[in-house]
Amino acid sequence: MTTATTTSPHQNEFLIRNTNPEELEEYINILERAAEWMESQNLSQWIPGTFRKPDARAHISSAIASQTSFVVIHQPSSTIAAIFALNSEDPFDHMLWSPLLGEDGWKDALYVHRLVVEKDFQGRGIVPKVLKFTEELIPKQGKVYLRLDCRGNNPGLRKFYREKCRGFVVDPEDGDEGRVKGLEERGTYTNPATGINYARFERRIVV
Repeated sequence: MTTATTTSPHQNEFLIRNTNPEELEEYINILERAAEWMESQNLSQWIPGTFRKPDARAHISSAIASQTSFVVIHQPSSTIAAIFALNSEDPFDHMLWSPLLGEDGWKDALYVHRLVVEKDFQGRGIVPKVLKFTEELIPKQGKVYLRLDCRGNNPGLRKFYREKCRGFVVDPEDGDEGRVKGLEERGTYTNPATGINYARFERRIVV
């Protein structure tokens, strides 16, 4: 089980841990609320109802069982404040990144997916905390990069990733950390099957 307490003005306010099987329904509910909000904002990131379909439900349940699905717990209220998943060999990431990096070049990263912060907890630095949590796992899993994506038609989120998602790089020779700015945007890619355009982002964690 992977667990970490994030840094914050209140040291123990948020806890990141693996999603428990009994949290499946709430996990799906959070995804569906996010999809409904995106639709209301004319952002075609997710379609409401998608995550309740049997194949999506099975995929999320499998991620929970394999401990690649995570929740961010607001400890004072024992509430799920955010959710996300981490992958390293997902076919979607192969589709999105191999045209840029080659058939094997995309395998040197942890990929952040299904990152949702609940409305009541937005603006409290949870996304940078999730990325820092991921950064700490990357050298332990023999990876080099942190990568994620979003729809290309979401300029606000793209700007947030480029400018606000600060983090650290690690030199494996001496363990020193150096603070870096936002994620680097690596162009866009259009899924030929769906016509959906995605913006790609990465940060090299191990130098």
